[in-house]
Amino acid sequence: MKRLLLYTLLVFIASSCSEEYLLERKEDKLIGTWEFEKAFYQADNKLFRDDITRDYRDDIIEFYGDYTAAYVDYSLNAVFPGDWQIILDKDYYQTEDSSGLDLEFFIDAVFFDGLAGEDFEFFGSIDRLNKDVLKFEARDRRGTYTFRLCRR
Repeated sequence: MKRLLLYTLLVFIASSCSEEYLLERKEDKLIGTWEFEKAFYQADNKLFRDDITRDYRDDIIEFYGDYTAAYVDYSLNAVFPGDWQIILDKDYYQTEDSSGLDLEFFIDAVFFDGLAGEDFEFFGSIDRLNKDVLKFEARDRRGTYTFRLCRR
């Protein structure tokens, strides 16, 4: 019984450290300059998605290590300052043969629009983040955006 308790405690401590470590690794991978490569929008109850890449053509997001960011809008010739964070969501699940932990990462980036006075944000689940590709999905009231950015 003591061994089981000790083992459970060690697994709990190791998993807590590893979650923080995973979060820091995601943040480290995000820091840098990203350019929009593809963007799609699929309205709810619609069979096909629309290619909206032209709306984001040549736009850039720069994520800095101090959790600030800059959105460079090529079409407006404007730079919007902002803040960002990555959020870790833990979901425990039970299966017939074992139980486990499912981790999901979200990006939350808010940009401040001094021109029109309306801030805008990207909040969505990160589907893929490595040294070259950032892919995430974000929802609004009517549908889902899918973005693919590449490191510049």
